[in-house]
Amino acid sequence: MPDMPDSVLGLEAKLYVGAAGASLTVLAVPTSELTIARSVELSLTSSLADVTVRKSAWRLQRRALKEATINVELLYSPADAIFKLLFAAYDTGGAVGIFASDGFGSGLLCDASVTEFSQPQPLEEAIIVKAALLPTFSTRYPVWIDAAA
Repeated sequence: MPDMPDSVLGLEAKLYVGAAGASLTVLAVPTSELTIARSVELSLTSSLADVTVRKSAWRLQRRALKEATINVELLYSPADAIFKLLFAAYDTGGAVGIFASDGFGSGLLCDASVTEFSQPQPLEEAIIVKAALLPTFSTRYPVWIDAAA
């Protein structure tokens, strides 16, 4: 992987998709890259636990579980192998292996369920599919890969 620059453009980032349980070395190869993606949003958030006590006049909260959502906009391309893989996972309720990378080796590695596969069909524009992927129960837990470590 190349050295990390001071800033990274979205077009440098990569989304790799493969079989659930696939290792990083299997996923992070050119044939697994979702090249028909237009936009990818990796959202990392946390749930909150209420730890308020009567002594405080303020609601007190503590971070609980980490959460991730990967929202993808991709060209409608039913002949594309990764498009087929994502749709099959949505259709069957199965999982796919995901590595959402900054393009320099850091990112989220997990198995994910495809929970949305929307297909707006505007009159004068290309069909852009909106897919949502959420980490799911599998043989591994989600992990953040830090290329600098």
